[in-house]
Amino acid sequence: MSDNQSFWYECQVAYFDDLTAYSYSDVDTVELDWGLLQFRPGYDRINVGWLDAPHAFEKGPTPDRFTNALLDIIVAPRINTMRGLHRCPFCPNHPGDSMVSVEHPGGRVWLGHTEIRVPSGPGAMFAAPSLIWHYVTAHSYRPPAEFIEAVEQYDQGWTSDVSPWIPHDAVRITFD
Repeated sequence: MSDNQSFWYECQVAYFDDLTAYSYSDVDTVELDWGLLQFRPGYDRINVGWLDAPHAFEKGPTPDRFTNALLDIIVAPRINTMRGLHRCPFCPNHPGDSMVSVEHPGGRVWLGHTEIRVPSGPGAMFAAPSLIWHYVTAHSYRPPAEFIEAVEQYDQGWTSDVSPWIPHDAVRITFD
């Protein structure tokens, strides 16, 4: 591989039942314009959208505004960016075109290597892979109603330094 080529490795998406306790990573890393916030969450994380082909999932329509709101959440801030990528387990293999992407007003968005967090109420956050948008739009996945409602009421302010969601001892890594 030449120095100019990017190296990505592919892996299967981890499967978790909806509304179960998140256990994929002990820490959350939030990517912001100035750098990274890394911390052990003091809140419960609840799985949504961690699908895999051998497992059935709820299908059905979602509200019209839901998919746009969900994509906006995926765009920023990025959570738990991984070096590898997860492929959609429901789409056929296409060599050389394995990463799912979508157009957004802010530019092309690549799915399958980040997660999202959506506050679900006091002391709890939904945790989902960024591929959830693709599962909803391409495979008719219908997330739980409480997740849909939380996405529609999303406040990006949870990632600010003064947010009760970010512990005071969060590690701050700057891009200087």
